[in-house]
Amino acid sequence: MILNELRYRFFWLLDNVKGGNIKNKLNEIQLCIENSNSAEAKAIKKNHIDCLLKHATKTTPFYKALKGVKTISDFPVIRKTTIQNDFKSFESIEFKDKDNFRVSTSGSTGVPFFLFQNQEKRNRNHADVIYFFNQSGFNVGNRLYELEVWRGHNQKGKLKSWLQNAVQFDISRLTDQRIETFLNLLKADNQSKKTMLGFASSYEMIAQYLEKNDLTINDLGITSAIANSEYLNPYTKTTLGKHLNTTVLSRYSSEEIGIIAQQTLNSPNNFVINNASYHVELLNLENDKPIQPGEFGRIVVTDLFNYAMPIIRYDTGDIAKLGLTEDGSMALEQIEGRKMDLIYDSEGNIISSFVVYTKFYKYYKLLKQYQFIQQGEKEYEVKLNLQNDKFEFETDLINDIKSDFGSDATVTIAYVDEIPALSSGKRRKVMNNFKKT
Repeated sequence: MILNELRYRFFWLLDNVKGGNIKNKLNEIQLCIENSNSAEAKAIKKNHIDCLLKHATKTTPFYKALKGVKTISDFPVIRKTTIQNDFKSFESIEFKDKDNFRVSTSGSTGVPFFLFQNQEKRNRNHADVIYFFNQSGFNVGNRLYELEVWRGHNQKGKLKSWLQNAVQFDISRLTDQRIETFLNLLKADNQSKKTMLGFASSYEMIAQYLEKNDLTINDLGITSAIANSEYLNPYTKTTLGKHLNTTVLSRYSSEEIGIIAQQTLNSPNNFVINNASYHVELLNLENDKPIQPGEFGRIVVTDLFNYAMPIIRYDTGDIAKLGLTEDGSMALEQIEGRKMDLIYDSEGNIISSFVVYTKFYKYYKLLKQYQFIQQGEKEYEVKLNLQNDKFEFETDLINDIKSDFGSDATVTIAYVDEIPALSSGKRRKVMNNFKKT
């Protein structure tokens, strides 16, 4: 559409007037991600790391004791609680009185958490978003459907939405009628290129609705559907993609940091790591040693551009499986979600959440919602919210779960009318109340 082309041109013209800040960052991001093993990319990243470490040890109380330390692996691994318990010591004295931006998580898995970011960090995040959108078939100016819980604190005004060509669709109560409304919106939209960005759980509910009603819509022009904030299970990825004739991709990001990794049209199954803006490590579950390809480890991130509050070797609390690309670069094969929600079998071995999700695929047409909870060392609870009153496969489901979790496992099934979302709108499908970790 002509209007979309004008939006695209206006955005980059405005950036050019401001000195090409976003464009220059975007070019560097593309170089450092797509040629991460090149001498130029390595030199750029080393310079960013060196500058960050020097700045952090010079201007923040927390890192001052490490002045002169130049190797990032010699810095301590920190956690959310480390920052919360000593917040002011992470603030840079050079940025304390400047116009910084407060960014926060919803606190959906614990206490709300916030950081300050400087303007250059915000610009870098903006360029990161554009790069990964481009890798998903979306360009500035195209139609973007954002599926989230929209409230006063995050809702865009009409002018901003129009300029960004964005449609904010609220998913607070994603009933069948609400899903029909969303699908009718897509059908009525005559723009030829659309991209979706939303919670993985909302995608799953839409996928279930489409499959239940045997609906396949081929001509919506959806370039891709990007899932964020939650784990994207294989059922949703495959089913939604099939019924909407698009590619469903998963994004790993956080409000307080930015986009750490994402699947792309060229890498639809493995996560491309944002090596340009972050230094990402995968460390052993029990200690701070690096893991080997094929193993699961804790995701530890260093933000190379937040100078207002330098965050070095931050344990996100999430777990991923280490993989390698064809050129030997690091990739993430799977992201398992939070360490606190790792599930164990009756002998104490970690079971992938992927295994849990597969237990329910064959029953999706019968379910509105489900949740799997480890309540004890060998005790597991399954909550089912049914489409109808009857579920005749209770014994089959219990035996299927025991086949992976142990014949001595105790599995109980509870039938509920609703499994409420968290205040953020996210839904935790797999939980560990036993919390072995």
